[in-house]
Amino acid sequence: MRYLLTANNTLIVRGPGSVRLLNGDALVLGGLLQSDRKLVVREEKQIPIEASSDAEIEITLGESGKVFEVTGSTIPESWKLTVDALAEMEQGKLMVIGATDVGKSTLCTFLANELLKRGLRTCIIDADIGQADIGPPTTVASAIPTSFLSSLVDLTPEALIFIGDTSPSKVETKLIKGIQRLLNRAGERLSVINTDGWILDPAAILYKINLIRAIQPDLVIGISAGTELDPILSAARARSMKVQAPENVLPRSRTDRREIRNAGYRRFLAEGSVRTFPIDKFSVRMPNGLPPLQRWKTQDLQNLIVGFLDGEDYLLQIGVLLDFGNGLLKVYSRPVEDARHIEVGYVKLLIDGTELGYLEV
Repeated sequence: MRYLLTANNTLIVRGPGSVRLLNGDALVLGGLLQSDRKLVVREEKQIPIEASSDAEIEITLGESGKVFEVTGSTIPESWKLTVDALAEMEQGKLMVIGATDVGKSTLCTFLANELLKRGLRTCIIDADIGQADIGPPTTVASAIPTSFLSSLVDLTPEALIFIGDTSPSKVETKLIKGIQRLLNRAGERLSVINTDGWILDPAAILYKINLIRAIQPDLVIGISAGTELDPILSAARARSMKVQAPENVLPRSRTDRREIRNAGYRRFLAEGSVRTFPIDKFSVRMPNGLPPLQRWKTQDLQNLIVGFLDGEDYLLQIGVLLDFGNGLLKVYSRPVEDARHIEVGYVKLLIDGTELGYLEV
């Protein structure tokens, strides 16, 4: 269908679907919408298209997709103030924190676009291991924006670190060290770190405090609707500012978030095949504190996610462990070269990316 969007208003497009600008001028999270580019909106995702002039837009929607127009911009004024603060920094570390469904990934996308306009060298680090956009779930990823984005999913990973779980609770130390490694790799760029939405219970508060203290960001941006971030920000004692959540954030159920994870696994498992690897050619690592592979029964570890790592412990590919024995590992994955280590995670998957559950220990 064709939609005429009034100047200065915003069209919210919820996926699945796609959009293409036919006439006029429009922005997506600060990035100019190009007339020769079709934007794909994935299921359980949405994008805001803000018209700079009257704009004609071609829209194709899937079965559950929808569109609606809102008056004015959906970008909170406080987000624009954040851009000004970062433009003055030019380099350093910014961390974005907040609960689930408050727009953390959206803010990071907006910041990436606005900083690119100003010619700043930026790096986006996606540390939300449960709702990862840049890499597959269970990983931390870094990427360098070189063109305008409609979503962090648009970014190609520059480096990946396998964490092996979708919640920080069992992998806190590993996760923090992974973020630190990617920050060191980013060098003198302005690094924007997106984090998970685990903030409310005592263990979550302690984790976020430990994370901030370990990373020592130059600025923490908290997206909040009230005082829920105060225990974290006050205890961490980092320079911080609070910003508003957008009014039209897409709420997601636990089932929705699981489906987003499944789609994320599929992106990195698609067109894979069953491959056999000699165990003695690799260092096979179990999660920290668990017995070595040889002391497990096949059925206990079947369908666990694995990571193929290079000699510097960066992730090359993910896979699904299918069988082991007689000195061989059978794994479903895409082609992988130059792997030195195979690391086993906590998440159980089907080869099509469907999440089955977690390793019981």
